[in-house]
Amino acid sequence: MDDAMNLDRIAISLDLINRHYQEPNRNRFESRYFWEELYPLIRASGFRSIEIPYEPVWQFGGRSGVPMNRYCINTKYESAANYRAVLADSGIDQVAGVTFDPNLFMRNDNLDFFFGASGHFAGEALAHAADLGADYFAISPSPCYGRVAHYHPDIEAKRATFTERTLQLLGGLAEKADAAGVTLVLRNEYWSLFRGEDVRPLLDALPDSVKLDVDVASLTIAGVDPAAFIEAQQGRIGCVHLTDTQFVDPGDVWKSANPEFPAQRATQVFRDPGTGNVDLAGVVRLLDRLNYTGPVVCSARQTRDPFRALLRTRALLNQLQN
Repeated sequence: MDDAMNLDRIAISLDLINRHYQEPNRNRFESRYFWEELYPLIRASGFRSIEIPYEPVWQFGGRSGVPMNRYCINTKYESAANYRAVLADSGIDQVAGVTFDPNLFMRNDNLDFFFGASGHFAGEALAHAADLGADYFAISPSPCYGRVAHYHPDIEAKRATFTERTLQLLGGLAEKADAAGVTLVLRNEYWSLFRGEDVRPLLDALPDSVKLDVDVASLTIAGVDPAAFIEAQQGRIGCVHLTDTQFVDPGDVWKSANPEFPAQRATQVFRDPGTGNVDLAGVVRLLDRLNYTGPVVCSARQTRDPFRALLRTRALLNQLQN
């Protein structure tokens, strides 16, 4: 590739570790040694930077070196600085970003509870990102559509109110992000109330400091051409997730209660980078042509084998480099 992007700065997301669907078991996932063995393997796979998905549930379920929230880090390492030193000793130079999904808090018909809990824990996650020196804090602006509709069957009638409260939450986070020197970015998962192009009016109603997180697989599933979207929104892109998929959604799975694991399909929605149909090489070439210099993250969410996923992703990046 001519004038190719410096692939050495591409991060790998720790969403490749999923305690819900992967082996070995919860006890090992919640053990400090598991993570401290993982970091050198990430470096050996050619990554110097990681992304951390913030999971508040770890705060209640485990606190032994799991990097997924602020409470666990402070409990085991005493400070974010000490944790960053452990990463540096393992060859990980940077935490590129922290992601946050409010799905956990859509659990009843009380919107005050949802927005209150989401705002509190998103604030914690943003502070965690700042402590770790991250470039961005990526938030999913809504829970899964199907989960919202389960507790709020009249969500379409409430959409304007829901959107207004979402903007209030995001506006407050934008102020905190600006003060902390972290870029707030909106993630566009394919199951969101603000999926695909619907994220644009939400973004337009927020300060210019708020940017887009372009998840190319989610855009593809939602019927949006990632390349066209990137070209149209190039001035407001704050992060790009190189995700992959072969999934198509003619049956409106995106409106179901658990769209990441469709009930009627045995296959996964997301695939390891390079094993799906998304033209990731074309996306990287386009980012190069547009002189995009912001964060780029490889995500192997839903992988069945995180260690093979690491090598698969590196193999893909090596192909892009040659």
